[in-house]
Amino acid sequence: MLPCPRTTRQQAKGEGMKITIPEIKAIRETIGGTHVVLYAVDTEGNMHVATHGETAKQAGEAAIAGNKLKAALGWPDNLCHDKPLPRIHENCHFYEKDWGIHCFNGWSGDGTNGHCHLEPKKEWVKGEEIACRHFEPKI
Repeated sequence: MLPCPRTTRQQAKGEGMKITIPEIKAIRETIGGTHVVLYAVDTEGNMHVATHGETAKQAGEAAIAGNKLKAALGWPDNLCHDKPLPRIHENCHFYEKDWGIHCFNGWSGDGTNGHCHLEPKKEWVKGEEIACRHFEPKI
C-alpha cells in the first residue's frame, strides 16, 4: 500500500525532501531526455513529484504528465493542476531589475526592465520577454 500523500501545497513542496529545479534539470540533461517526471518517496513516506522539460512546451507537457501521475496516486485535486514557471527574464536567476537612479522623489525607473548577467557583458532586457536558453529559475 502506498503512503498517504501530503495534503497541502506547502507540505507537498516539502519540509523533508526538496527536489530543486536545477537538480531535476541536471537529471534530464544527464539522461539526454527532453522531458522528465520524477517520483520520489522520502524516509517519512511522503511522496514528491518533480518535472522538467527542455523547452517551455516540453515543460508544459512534463507538468501535465506529473499532474496525471499525482492524480493516479490519489493526491488531492488542488495539487494536480501545477504549471511550469513562465520562462521569462523576470523569473531567471541571471536577471536583475534596474530601478534607475535614486533621486529626491524616488527611483527614476519602475523595475520592469533590467539586465541579464549571464553573458560576460550584461545585456539590457525587458522582464516580461521570453528568457534565453540558459534560463535558470530564481529559487
